[in-house]
Order: sequence, then C-alpha cells, then structure tokens
Amino acid sequence: MHKQTAEININRSMIDLVPEIKETAKGNILDWLPEGKKAAVCFTIDDIHPAKSSDGYEAGGDLEKGSLGLVKWLLDRHPKLKVTLFTTADWRELSPVPTRKFLASIPYVRNKVFLAERWKKGTMQLDRHPEFVNFLNSTERMEIALHGLYHCHKGPIIPVEFQNQSEKEFRKILSEMISIFDKSNIKYVKGICPPGWNAPDNLLNQLIAHDIKFVASARDIFTDISKDAVTNMSGIKGVPLLYPALIKDNRLVHIPSNFQATSKFERATQIIENGGLLSIKAHIIKSAFGHVALDGVDQTYMNYLDVLLTSLEQKYGDDLWWTSMGEITNHITTKN
Repeated sequence: MHKQTAEININRSMIDLVPEIKETAKGNILDWLPEGKKAAVCFTIDDIHPAKSSDGYEAGGDLEKGSLGLVKWLLDRHPKLKVTLFTTADWRELSPVPTRKFLASIPYVRNKVFLAERWKKGTMQLDRHPEFVNFLNSTERMEIALHGLYHCHKGPIIPVEFQNQSEKEFRKILSEMISIFDKSNIKYVKGICPPGWNAPDNLLNQLIAHDIKFVASARDIFTDISKDAVTNMSGIKGVPLLYPALIKDNRLVHIPSNFQATSKFERATQIIENGGLLSIKAHIIKSAFGHVALDGVDQTYMNYLDVLLTSLEQKYGDDLWWTSMGEITNHITTKN
C-alpha cells in the first residue's frame, strides 16, 4: 500500500534497512512433484483478516460480497485451483507507512515507538469474528495459514512484524498467535508467510519449536527464470526460486513466490517448462487510505488470472499439479 500506483509490498530497499537480515544458504531441492506431473501451480493471498469496507478498507470481512467473493469467483471458474489464505491472528496495522511524521524524523527514537495509529488490541482478533471464520472454514479449496500476530512493528518499516526480536520474544509472539487461531476454531495448516516476508534466523528456530511445517518467505518476481535461479528480492535470499526446498538442517520446508499481477505470461510458461512451481501471489487489500496495491485483489487481477489459468489448462492439461502450500508440504514430508 504505497501512494498512488506503487505497491503495497515492502520493496527491496526498505527490506535492506531491517536489522539482522542475512542471506540464507541454499535449501536442498527435492524430488517434490507427484508421479506423472510436469510442474505445479499454487495461489496465495496475504493480509486476510476480518476488516470490512465500513472499517476504512476491506480485507475479507465482507465475505462473498467483497474481495473473497472475487477469489471465490476465480475458484469457481477453475475447479482444480486452490488458494492459501495467509491470515493474521489479530490485525492491528492501520497504515503501512509512518503517519507520526515528527517522531519518524528523530533518529533512535523512531525505532522505539509505533509511528502510526493501530487498531485497539482484539478488534480484529479471529475468535471475535465467528461469521468470518465460518465462511473461511466452509468455502471449498480455501486453505488457511498463518500471517503473523498483529502485522505491525515499531519503527519506520511498520508491516514487517518479525525483525530483530530475540528468540524469547518470538516464542511469545508465536504462542499468542497460535492460541488465537486455536480459540477461533479456524481450520488452518501449520505454515506461515511472515509479514513483509522477513524471516530472521531467530524466527526460523521458533517456527521449528512451534511445529510449524513450512515458511513462505522469499518473494522474487524479477530474477530471470532458470533451473538454478535463486531468490534475491524480498525475504530470504539464496533459496531456490522455482522449487520448494528444505532449510534449517532439513527441519523446515521453504516455498517461494515468483509471480504476481505485474508478471507476464511468458514468466509463467518458463517456470512450468523448467518443472517448477508457479507460485502466484496476491494481497487481499487493493487500496487503503490512498495506498494502492499492484497485486491487490480486484476484478482486473482476477480476470488476468482467469485468462492465464485457462491458457495453462489448455496447454498442459493433466501434466500440472494444482495444489496448495499445505498440500505441497504434506507431500514433501511424507515422501522424504
């Protein structure tokens, strides 16, 4: 959600400012495809939470009458397609950029305070929105996974929730996040896309300790496609761009994102021709407070994906595995 036509996603120059982000060694590429499949397709959407259009911006709370209705339209058009909805336990972020300009201008101080107003704790907590939870639970081919506790952080890079906290702090955050998911009775898989894609090593250790099975950290929509391409954009760098991989001494599955609304058809075809995972990313919030997401869910983006997916269905038929990140992880962990 950057001003006017800029992206909601945290760009690389911003990510480079976050403390303690280091490149990660390449994961181990696996024999991950089911027998008879040439490549795979998955679709994920970030920032799902119960906010309605009456709350200032809509993030799924309007159910079938809002953005999730557009997603359901795409699922109905493509009966094999699945979607993983990365959902926040108690979304508190109002603005993704600082609005307290004076505080934001003071060195050191700006890193110690929240630089924008937040929703009151509990306002968007999942267990307080049973209609929202029931809709997600009852809609076929919608898989729910984790997307942080509050989706905000002190300092100038507000949406990147996991930064330079200690393992003890991460332990507390993850425990509270999982507790809210459990209390809400939402059906979810044990995987996470960290807000802003940032996954420091202390977080990865605690994901393993909390029995989280997969992490979707690296998003790269620019690196040229090849079998040995590695990620070099948002989140973890140096992991395979086209394939799931095992990281952290084979204790955690990493799944990349490599395609979005601004990507060309040719990129999708190249990924599939290289036996990769076409991992399509979107954000549920199209616009909020003057900020517009290039990959935000709207009818235009869903129409684009409808044409793309129809083309892939016609060209590749049963050679493609239409899957989800949770399903990929289950297949990998069972097979390996």
